[in-house]
Amino acid sequence: MLRVAIAASALFLVSFSQGVAGFQSWSVDKEEDPFSGGQSVTIDFMSSLRSGVFLLCDTAKPGLVVRAIPGFDYDSRLDSFTPTVKFAFDGKLLFDVEGETASVGNNLASSQVTLEPDKAKQFVEAFAAAKKQIAIDDGIADKPHLLSARGSTAAGQAIVACIGKQS
Repeated sequence: MLRVAIAASALFLVSFSQGVAGFQSWSVDKEEDPFSGGQSVTIDFMSSLRSGVFLLCDTAKPGLVVRAIPGFDYDSRLDSFTPTVKFAFDGKLLFDVEGETASVGNNLASSQVTLEPDKAKQFVEAFAAAKKQIAIDDGIADKPHLLSARGSTAAGQAIVACIGKQS
């Protein structure tokens, strides 16, 4: 009986740890994009199954897309809303920009900005240098995304390299 309980506990822990892999830390995905001719780099931080932040870079296109998904359903009242998105790294406000709202996935609300090359460079350098916290106020949720910098070193190197390869 004791062996069955230990085996069941071990199986639960293994399946649980695989289920939360990738949550609460930054992860990187790089792919060659045959349509743009460049390399697509996606950085993400999943806070839950319905919420997170994505950084989207393509070496063939200038700039950086930052998409925040707070986790609630999209509502048509967001159609004409222009959010002010703010970025802070280790407690210091970097800048804020106007964004746009959209529906992503299974009708989840999102706030998105496309950072022009100069702002994108500032953002990725601050992101790569972050030691404790990366904070994004998406302008549509009642609280900001307060994200750990865990995993941002490798992710930061990838996104800095992507921005550096843009023409």
